[in-house]
Amino acid sequence: MSQTRPAPRPRIRLSAALGFALVHLAALGVLAVGFSWQGAALCVGSYYLRMFAITAGFHRYFAHRTYRMSRFWQFVMAFLGQTAAQKGVLWWAAHHRHHHRFSDQPEDIHSPVQRGFWWSHMGWILADDYAESRLYQIRDFAKLPELAWLDRNQFLAPILYGFLLWLLFSWTGLFYGFFLSTVLLWHGTFAINSVMHVFGKRVFETRDTSRNSFLMAVLTMGEGWHNNHHHYPGSAPQGFLWWQVDLSYYLLLAGERLGLVRDLRRVPEKVRAVARERGAWHFSRRPFERALASFDAAQAGVAARLDALGAAWADRRDTARLSAALALEELESTRARTAERLERLQADYAAARAALAEETRRRRQRAAALAEIRLEELRAEIQRTAQALTETLERLVAAAEGRPVPPGAPA
Repeated sequence: MSQTRPAPRPRIRLSAALGFALVHLAALGVLAVGFSWQGAALCVGSYYLRMFAITAGFHRYFAHRTYRMSRFWQFVMAFLGQTAAQKGVLWWAAHHRHHHRFSDQPEDIHSPVQRGFWWSHMGWILADDYAESRLYQIRDFAKLPELAWLDRNQFLAPILYGFLLWLLFSWTGLFYGFFLSTVLLWHGTFAINSVMHVFGKRVFETRDTSRNSFLMAVLTMGEGWHNNHHHYPGSAPQGFLWWQVDLSYYLLLAGERLGLVRDLRRVPEKVRAVARERGAWHFSRRPFERALASFDAAQAGVAARLDALGAAWADRRDTARLSAALALEELESTRARTAERLERLQADYAAARAALAEETRRRRQRAAALAEIRLEELRAEIQRTAQALTETLERLVAAAEGRPVPPGAPA
């Protein structure tokens, strides 16, 4: 069973940290040029233009392939996304695919429950270990020379974009439209990795701690429906219900009407039906609590079945004879080991539930999230162990009664 102890943090790259800090300092240039409505409009417009390229392009297209575009338009989307200065398109999408594979597990490179909130928010993107593009995880797009070139020249797009804003709108364009907008865009995007795994509400019982937030969905053009996305990452929309605002998806629908986008992958009706049924759960902890209650109820039935099989085996154990086809001694040894393991797991589960209740009471978000992951792991392991014990007991009872032995091998 995987462990959830925090993984060590890789070393921060000095040049990356310096560049990150300098952009934040440059954003203070808005104080020198003074406030203007033109500057505010440029900041907001530049933010949402590039946020669309990140969420609809880097995320939903390059990382998840939830729709199709021509090579020309995918290059345009990749170039526009790189103006956000979040490294190359292949780098971004490859690391995101890795995140989905190991979400909130020790291998996850930016999990707040594994390495801390600020590491998941911005530390990981500055780390030496993750500086290179993991092209083996995005071979489908890495084979295209124009995207590989763009990925290698990650600074070209932001430099050209900043220069264009300066050329068109002077220093107001540079400081408001580029530097301040870029800083806000960074933290808006990074918040999905950090905030949306610690704060918000859960609707779907995923293996990670992803959450939903209406406010973050508005700020990030739909990315705030993060629990939805982790439950079903293969759909272009991340808002599954009519009131779940998803601006990126609305623009993709418009692109589909114009012929720029095709084969948009929708949310399956069965997934949407569950979301409708659990609509009120966006505002409560009910999904997780209901999952625990359902598991406890199921375990009561499993325990009763195990008790009945155990009693049947105890009645027949002394009179059972060894069969040439079945080594009862080996099965009995397996039964004893499995029963002991199940008892230990159930004790760990009770302790983990108590720990979750305590961390929730003390409002320690990261510790509570870790406790949730631990509970999910224990639930899965208890189910597997209980099933193995049931099968072993069924084989023992069948052998003792002289009936055909159910297929299977000792655990």
